[in-house]
Parts: sequence; C-alpha cells; structure tokens
Amino acid sequence: MPEKVPMARMQLLLPPDLKAEIEQFAEEQGLSANEAIRLLSRRGLSASGKPAPVEALLEELGYRVRDLEQRVEKAEGSSA
Repeated sequence: MPEKVPMARMQLLLPPDLKAEIEQFAEEQGLSANEAIRLLSRRGLSASGKPAPVEALLEELGYRVRDLEQRVEKAEGSSA
C-alpha cells in the first residue's frame, strides 16, 4: 500500500469561467474539484519538463487567470 504523503492546504481565487471549467472536467472524470486541480497540476508539470515546476505552474496559472479575466471583461462590455 502506498505511503500517504502529507498535503498542504491552498486557497485559490478563480474567475467563474475557470471554476466552471474545472468543475465540468471533474464531473466528466468522476473526481472532486480538488482531485481535478491536483491531476491537472501534475499533468501540466509533467508536460512542462521544466526543472522549477512550481514557479512554472504559478506563472502559467497567472497567465490563464489574466486571460480569462480579460475575456470576461470583453464579454461584459459587449453585452452592455
């Protein structure tokens, strides 16, 4: 049986669109939102192949959040 690794607690503030995407992915995969975030994080880190995965992940998450925020602002502006 694999040894349990201690987990660290984090709080993420997500734009509604990203939250919805994560929840949809989690439901499709039969996972909780937390498990989905861990899975997607591991996949991103594996794909990056970078030696400093945490910094790379944070940078990518920041970029995606800013991108989603801009798209939401644009959509809200065009519907006004």
